[in-house]
Amino acid sequence: MMKKIQLVYLKFVLPILATAVFAFDARCLPGNHKTADSLAFYDARQFTVIGRFHNEENYRRFPARYQHVLRAAVWEESLSSAGIAIRFRTNATRIVVRWSLREIEPLSKTAGSIGSDGVDLYCNTGVGWQYVNTGKPKQKVNEFILLRSGDGAYKEYLLNLPLYNGVDSLAIGVNVGAEISKPVEKYLVEKKPVIYYGSSIAQGAAASRPGMAFTNILSRKLDVPFINFGFSGEGKYDLSVARAMSEVDAALYIIDCNPNSKKEIICDSAIKVVKLLKAKRPLIPVLLVEGFYYEDSYFNKDGLANIDAKRSELRRAFSLLKQSGVTGLYYKTGDGLIGYDHEGTADGVHPNDVGMVRFSEQMLPVIKSVLKKKIK
Repeated sequence: MMKKIQLVYLKFVLPILATAVFAFDARCLPGNHKTADSLAFYDARQFTVIGRFHNEENYRRFPARYQHVLRAAVWEESLSSAGIAIRFRTNATRIVVRWSLREIEPLSKTAGSIGSDGVDLYCNTGVGWQYVNTGKPKQKVNEFILLRSGDGAYKEYLLNLPLYNGVDSLAIGVNVGAEISKPVEKYLVEKKPVIYYGSSIAQGAAASRPGMAFTNILSRKLDVPFINFGFSGEGKYDLSVARAMSEVDAALYIIDCNPNSKKEIICDSAIKVVKLLKAKRPLIPVLLVEGFYYEDSYFNKDGLANIDAKRSELRRAFSLLKQSGVTGLYYKTGDGLIGYDHEGTADGVHPNDVGMVRFSEQMLPVIKSVLKKKIK
């Protein structure tokens, strides 16, 4: 008899309770102020997902068919949602986000919990994107009020996903009666993307929140979607990554792999990557970035010399490629990328928010210039 009662409970009562929990009002949100507004939640996949080059029903940077094409370490890093964002429009007075993380492990040593596992919301004011609020992670499944008492006018929003963790599910909640839809304005959804291939620095370590990764800053400034191919410790001029890049009819390919690559492989590997891209997409420009000096390099024997040697090898690759007749190829030095006052990193290597802003400011005019030019 007891077993039958338990089965009935599991089959009928628990689903009802679960429904009651998820058809909740916002007073149920832990750690947030009480409100009488009831909420309706919508799967974020029904809106516009930007920052990826496939249409699978997930928030991964590569489609499943690349699992056995990429090196295992690159595939693992690619499961994070760096650079992926949701564009939507709503007249909600209250916006809540609920997201389930792929894993719950000790946080990245180079990224804070909000940057690695959190989300942040921007609103377009008509003259640009303005930061609204951050969804702070506490556990594997998180809920957070991003907007408490809006004015009810229709607005265009951008929700940035975590930089160093994957997202299994994502829902956006709005007050019942509000409308929410795909964007009406074409901000960040109309133009061809820029693909940025690099290291943990490109992935976003150690931005305080996702929107402060320099690729996301550049995306907002340029009104161009960025596809983030930054892989912590694994940005090493892989031809498999270049093949994925070449699938995309991009506005620009940027290659910034010196930080993770040994100087012995840089020249040859960079040449192979560029030639593959140019063979597949001859009209898309390619920008090589040589990287900045790490702070401890100034105090460690041969520290600066090692980075200089890497730079020299990339410059040699650039020269050889130009001599071979490759067109639409550009170069960005690493000098001043995070400033000169030695305050631009969190750990001597990875940019803090100051460094991220400076990095974006240094890259912005270069990218603008390249995008305006036509390959002759």
